[in-house]
Amino acid sequence: MKNKVIWAVALSILIFVGFMGMMCQLKDNGIFYIKDIEGQRDYLNLFPIEGVTGDSTHGMIFRLEEGELSTKFYSLDSQQINNLLLAEREGVTGIEKYSYDYFNERFRKEPFVSTDSAPSKDAKIQHREGIYEEALEDIDLRGSEFMGGETVFVDKVDVYLYISKMDNKGDARVRTGITLQNQEGSYFYTRGDYKDGTTAFHQSFYDIGWQIEAISIKMGDSYYCMAIPNRECKGETSLFRIKEDGMRMNEEPYYNAKSLYEQEEYGNAEVLCSFPVDQDNRVLEMFAVGDQSIGIFRAQGESLIFEIYDTQGNIIAQDFLTEEMGGKVDEVEVDVIAWNENDVSIYVRTYQVFKESENAERWDGVVFGMYQVDEKGLKRLQCLDGQGGELLKVCRNNLVLDVFMEDYDGIWLPYHYRYQVGVRVMNGDTEKILYQGRFETDYNEDQYKIFTTYNIAKKAPYLEESMKNYFGGIISQRQRQIIKVLPIGGKVESIWWR
Repeated sequence: MKNKVIWAVALSILIFVGFMGMMCQLKDNGIFYIKDIEGQRDYLNLFPIEGVTGDSTHGMIFRLEEGELSTKFYSLDSQQINNLLLAEREGVTGIEKYSYDYFNERFRKEPFVSTDSAPSKDAKIQHREGIYEEALEDIDLRGSEFMGGETVFVDKVDVYLYISKMDNKGDARVRTGITLQNQEGSYFYTRGDYKDGTTAFHQSFYDIGWQIEAISIKMGDSYYCMAIPNRECKGETSLFRIKEDGMRMNEEPYYNAKSLYEQEEYGNAEVLCSFPVDQDNRVLEMFAVGDQSIGIFRAQGESLIFEIYDTQGNIIAQDFLTEEMGGKVDEVEVDVIAWNENDVSIYVRTYQVFKESENAERWDGVVFGMYQVDEKGLKRLQCLDGQGGELLKVCRNNLVLDVFMEDYDGIWLPYHYRYQVGVRVMNGDTEKILYQGRFETDYNEDQYKIFTTYNIAKKAPYLEESMKNYFGGIISQRQRQIIKVLPIGGKVESIWWR
């Protein structure tokens, strides 16, 4: 028995040593450096960057500063390394940074903000005893048995904005000015009474409310909030300022089930500016522009408008993104990078989306825009519209940095993905390329693993024909690639909406 224990311990040590040896070999092997193609590398000094590269077993965090590239190896998969990088950027330290998840709410400091509804004062209301049958389709109520209940149907509802601090030590609720109206009276509020005396509530707004997004931005001692309407909304939406000391201070939970709906407003909400909401006018998105300004995208007729407001609700800059290609805008993506409170880069991409099959869409670019915000105001720069920017496109001092994916001339394979990454700096006025380089790697060699399972004999089918049903699997997980590039010293916010 003693010998078996010794052998087990020895085998464990051997496996561990082998694993560490393999990790050391992975760390030391491979090619990863910046290759200059044209221009002066000094132009990169204005844009220090860091990023994540690797596969499902190991990878690196790299930094490019003052033209010098440095790397730090991790025996983690690239997504875990990505979370580690984001944790470090958020100031998370110690062992906690290894469990950080950017998309998990418990790691976020933003307040809880949402929209809800109540019947308008001029709404037609119909009352019915018992819970509404349609509510029983909700997964939380499905199969429930109720002793009784109450339901009201209304033809018009007001949308309210609700915000609560994460510690529940302050909240506010305000009527937005947005209404939804249906002549058939299809909006409902219902209550079901269980046998044990407890109660369940449901309303039609739970199904449509997710389409009416609520956004909150924290600046100084105030929250700047807005409800983003959908195409069914009418009325107006406003930019509200709610100071922390103006929020209602209590210990009550957000939802207090005393009635079918609540028309109460509380907290001190100040209207800074308002925008009409109808078929031709909509606010599409709101976001922070540095620490002292707010960016708003809105549609007015056939025009897409980008505006910047100060914290008093005054417009300080405006630009019309005309539909230069004649296409309808379906999808908008925006990357906002704040270098400091007044120096901000904003990269906008708009697309028209075509559904080609049940599981496939084609995105055609409509309008692209690179904006520089500084002490001189808002300026639109030239940035090779529709080209590059797959990993990062950012501007500063009238220069544009573009980190993009490119084809590798040394290899042609079916279903080939572009793993090679280029970097260039352009003049934002003329689009002249001042520097171009490339992350020189051996990552393309990883693709050869894909073909080891295919018959390549002389009489075998063409490889492209054999690969029609190829979906990757564990082999493609071993494909190394650069998955993230971020500016050092720049606070990044990525936004998209459809």
